[in-house]
Amino acid sequence: MSAQADDLLLSLQSSLRNALATFGANSTQYRTIKLIVDEYEAKLAMEGLSISSSEPQENGEKMQTG
Repeated sequence: MSAQADDLLLSLQSSLRNALATFGANSTQYRTIKLIVDEYEAKLAMEGLSISSSEPQENGEKMQTG
């Protein structure tokens, strides 16, 4: 994950904690920020996936074809 993506995620998580403390877990503000955090985490996870067999995996191993 890039430093920029990491910083954004930390900022979003901080906003989520603040909304929870200020408005509560059932508030529109908290639920909206939680949705944004969840979607951003899912986006980052999807960007980490690769369907190309020519791309090495992150741990340096190549996918085996058989």
